[in-house]
Amino acid sequence: MVYHSVTSAEGSPQACSCALLPLRTNVRGPASITTDTDVVDEAINYFRANVLFRNFDVKGPSDKMLVYLTLVVGQYLQRFQAIKTKAEASKAVFQLALEPFLLPGDAGFVLGGHLTTPASRQESEAWRSWVKQAREEMGLRLVEKCFTASGEPNKYWLAFACRKFLNKQL
Repeated sequence: MVYHSVTSAEGSPQACSCALLPLRTNVRGPASITTDTDVVDEAINYFRANVLFRNFDVKGPSDKMLVYLTLVVGQYLQRFQAIKTKAEASKAVFQLALEPFLLPGDAGFVLGGHLTTPASRQESEAWRSWVKQAREEMGLRLVEKCFTASGEPNKYWLAFACRKFLNKQL
């Protein structure tokens, strides 16, 4: 059974039919701050189970963001595969966070059928800035999961780097 997001989208702003949920983060950005479990935690914690499924029944705006962030986890794991130390992984996180990424509505966007095209420039900027903050925070948390305290790769996480969620990759 696929794990769905338990984070409520009520009261959260939306962009491109995704909920822009509060994050537990120190990274600067537009997301409001929470101390509870956030969608980034859900994407990381549910990744190894959800990646084994080829179908995902989206039940709301929170699930749409969970699907996108699960694909981001896969992207980070692919980068971490060739990296041997925790310090190198931290550098790779910032490099990946600075790379441009496609928005809903762009040609080649992998979730084109799931997310709507932004109605305005403000909506696209809201989605871009929230996702940029979430991607950077996710990278920082994944470094801690994918590398041991001694700095060596965690084979139980990196073994999932070759798996595709919904048969898609970013």
